[in-house]
Amino acid sequence: MAYEFKCVHEIDIAPQLDKEADGWFQQARKISKERLPDWVRVAQLYQQAVDKEHWKAMHNLAELYLRGKGVPKDTNKAIDLYQKMVDLNVPLGYYDMGVMVQRGVGVVQSDKEAMLFLIKAADLGSPHAQTRIGYVYIYDKHQDATGLNYLKCAARQDFADANYKLASYNKNIDANYPVAMHYYQRAAALGEPKAAMEIEDVFREGLFEYKVDVSLADDYRNIYRKLKADSDARFPNLAKDHPLPPHPIQGYHADKDINWEPTGRADDY
Repeated sequence: MAYEFKCVHEIDIAPQLDKEADGWFQQARKISKERLPDWVRVAQLYQQAVDKEHWKAMHNLAELYLRGKGVPKDTNKAIDLYQKMVDLNVPLGYYDMGVMVQRGVGVVQSDKEAMLFLIKAADLGSPHAQTRIGYVYIYDKHQDATGLNYLKCAARQDFADANYKLASYNKNIDANYPVAMHYYQRAAALGEPKAAMEIEDVFREGLFEYKVDVSLADDYRNIYRKLKADSDARFPNLAKDHPLPPHPIQGYHADKDINWEPTGRADDY
């Protein structure tokens, strides 16, 4: 893993999706969210989209084959779909194959081969892979700077888990509390309920020298509840609708002047 990091975004690499196929894909996802989903119909719609090389449908249909929902359980068919994604040079396909190889599900288990798949996925812009590799660099290899580059690259792709992990790093390792709060807020806006709970706890209990703010804590409690009730819920205007105050000692960023304020640009943090 000794190679130079270059931030690549999945949207710039992954094949464009056929519009008709994407309509079937969206219809399938909508049905899958119903109280009693018709999984057979979901699988049929995904297959129609797969026939038009819709790679997101390939990923979701493979999951159905692994779980036996709407189709007979068939690991080999899931692997075939992941391989098809790889053949199309889809970043997520390399990530999926990496996970299967790491677990030894339907393929020969190999940590080395799994890591090669993950590295390829990250190089092609998969935020899932960038987050996994960033975590390895920070906590296994103790190369924080490289790991943070990976996490930030994934975070800029609006990947909630990367934002959450950046928040955890800044809270637990760097003790940069305002930056941690920034990333928790970003993660919550992108659908991570645990992040909203973290913010609530800070202002409910007055943690890390923040002042207690019951109203703000209640706001983020409500966000948490909405995210738990609807996994598709997103709050793109969360930072404007429920802004966080500066830390009383560190301001908006412990590594910058106390009077510095975020501008809203991607490179603020």
